[in-house]
This record gives sequence, structure tokens and C-alpha cells, in this order.
Amino acid sequence: MSERPPVADWATDFDHLSEEWAADGPEIMADLRERCPVAHTERFYGAYLVTRHDDITETARDTDTFSSCITAVNTNHPDNIKLDLSPITLDPPEHGPVRRPLLPSFSPKATDELEPTVVAMAERLLDDIGDAKLTDGALDYAQLLPVEVMGYLFGVSAEMGPTFRRWVDGMLKEGQIDLDIARVASREVQEFFARQLDEREQEGDEAPDDLVTMVLNAQAELSDSSTRPFTRKERIGALFVLMLGGIDTTWSTLGSMLFHLGTHPDDLKRLVDEPELMPTAIEEFLRYYSPVTIARYITEDAEIAGCPVSKGERVLLAYPSANRDPAYFENPDELILDRENNRHMAFGVGVHRCLGSNLARMELRVGLTAWLERFPRFELAVDPGDVKWSVGPIRGPRSVPLRILD
Repeated sequence: MSERPPVADWATDFDHLSEEWAADGPEIMADLRERCPVAHTERFYGAYLVTRHDDITETARDTDTFSSCITAVNTNHPDNIKLDLSPITLDPPEHGPVRRPLLPSFSPKATDELEPTVVAMAERLLDDIGDAKLTDGALDYAQLLPVEVMGYLFGVSAEMGPTFRRWVDGMLKEGQIDLDIARVASREVQEFFARQLDEREQEGDEAPDDLVTMVLNAQAELSDSSTRPFTRKERIGALFVLMLGGIDTTWSTLGSMLFHLGTHPDDLKRLVDEPELMPTAIEEFLRYYSPVTIARYITEDAEIAGCPVSKGERVLLAYPSANRDPAYFENPDELILDRENNRHMAFGVGVHRCLGSNLARMELRVGLTAWLERFPRFELAVDPGDVKWSVGPIRGPRSVPLRILD
């Protein structure tokens, strides 16, 4: 990764793709919430960063002024970003007709039916770790489970796992800085899903019951109650989004959970001793380690919290910052396993709220429960400051070296 010019002042020169941001993002956002809740930078052809809960909510819901046609702030000029990732890059009224047909595949019922398969996957990954006293909670477990789940849902061979991981890293991490990496990954993903769609179409009634077939047969639900088949671009875009959204966000959160428990023995002991806390603990991990910061494109000159913002620039909605806003959460910088009032926005807010939230919650619960049943005592094997966090729109630990204790 090339060296980046140091940040002079995070309020006027922020760089969310820097290693400093990756390491100290929560502290930087806490400072900005107090002194400059709408920061700006001339980097990235001009961009804004919104850090307060109410301002993020209001901006996310104003889809006319703040469009989802571009969802990332990187070194690519906005005019050069043409990637169509339906439905995430669509605004109302085009957004709903493409999103709604995808929802049943991620309903509570569908997620419950999938759970035994995910449990078996988690158990097998833990079997692979075996009796090792040193393991990497991220590389050997957290980054593998969501990849296996999505591969299963797509109906593809488990051998695609490393390729999925490379594509995700290429799009959401290295590719945010090196655009050539992103272009290659994007092209390969689109070509892959195009082939998968062609295969399902050729198989006809014999096609497997997976997400590719579901998207192939999906009908956009129009406002006049009529329907139409998804276009080719919508099909590929939907599968692209499901892969990206279903992998990195979940592995980043699961890795963060293992990092936290490996550095907070009291929380680890309590969660092992009181497994009934798991539902509230999962929500608190999601709040505290929210992985996603997403962008919008400014369609006209406007204001956010009284701060003028310019048409043609982009704005980052820092969901992790909203989830530590003291105006909404008591003791926001403390992880409280049994926190009761926890209306976090780790899954976003507004029309683009994550459609796979049921699946993500189930994977996190199953993944952590299986780990704690197998390894109830463990600790981080390195200094916490030596753990590197990912650069890009999804924040999570790149590696979590753990020592398994007797």
C-alpha cells in the first residue's frame, strides 16, 4: 500500500483510507462529533464526513439530495464510477421494486431453516483448528464462516472460498486505493455471476434452489401491481451486492467479537457463564464494533446540520460514529453485554437498511456460540496495539492471533 500524505487536521483534511484511521477511527470520530460534526476534505475530489446520529439519519433518509448511485469515497473521481449494484445503487422509486423480491430469501423463516447448516460449518472449521494452542481467530475462523455460508447459498463449490475472499478484499480494501485492483475484481465478479446465471437458465426446471436461481426468476414489483423480470444488469448487480454484503461485514464483526473477548477476560467469562446473554451481547457487539461507513452522492447544493455541502461531491455516513453518539447511548464507549436500550444502526438506516440483517445476526450468534463452547478460555496472543484493522468502508481486524487456554 502506497504511503499517503499525513492528515493535518481531521476536520478539514480527513483520510478514511489511511492506516491512522483504520487504527484510531473510533477516537477520531469521537473528536469530530464534539468539534466538527460535518468534516470536509479536499482529498477524493472533495468529500464530507457526518458523525452525529441525527445528522446521519436525516441525510440517509433524504434520498433525493443524497443519492445512493455512488456508495464509496475513494480515489476514483465520481464521474468515473459507473458500477451498477442494484438495488443498493438505486434510489426510490426504482429501488423498492428490485429490493422487495430479494427479502423472502433472508426472512426469519429462511434464516431459521439455514441455521443447522451454519452450525455444521462452524463445527467443521473448529475441528480444523483442533487442539492447536495458537490460532488466528480472524484468518482461521471469522473470515471463513461467512464465505462458506454465501458459497452454499450461491450453490457453488467450497473451493470458490479463496476466490470470494480475494474479490471482497479487492473491492473493499486494496481496491479502494489501487483502482486497478478494484477494476479487475469487479470484472471477475460480474463475469462469474453472468456464467452462473447462464448455467441456471440452461438447467431450466432442474436448476438448484439457490440465490442465483432466485435472482434469475425474480420479478420486479412495480407500483401499478404489475411485475417484470429483472434485467440482466439487475441480476448481476443483485448477486454482486449479496456477495459483498454477506461476507466482509459479517467476518469483520465476528473477528471484532473474538478480538474483544480475547482482550476482556471479564466479558469472556460472563458470556460463557451466562449464555442467555447472547442475544443482547450480539446487538452490543454490533453497536460497539459497527463495521460499515457508507457514502452518498450529493445531487444539489444543500446543508447538513447547518453546514453547506456542494453538489457533485460525496458524503460519508459514519454509522460507527452514530452508534457511539452520547446523545443516544449511555456510556457509549463502554461495551455492556446486557445493554437494554440499543437501537443501533449497524445495519444502516432508511430504505437501504441491510436486507441480510437476519442472516448476519444468525451467523454471528452461531459462530460465537460454537467458538465459546469449544474454546471457553482464550486470550489475545499479541499486544492489542499490534492488531491491524482493515482500511476501507468496512472496518475489522485483519488478524486476531489467539492463545487457547486450558
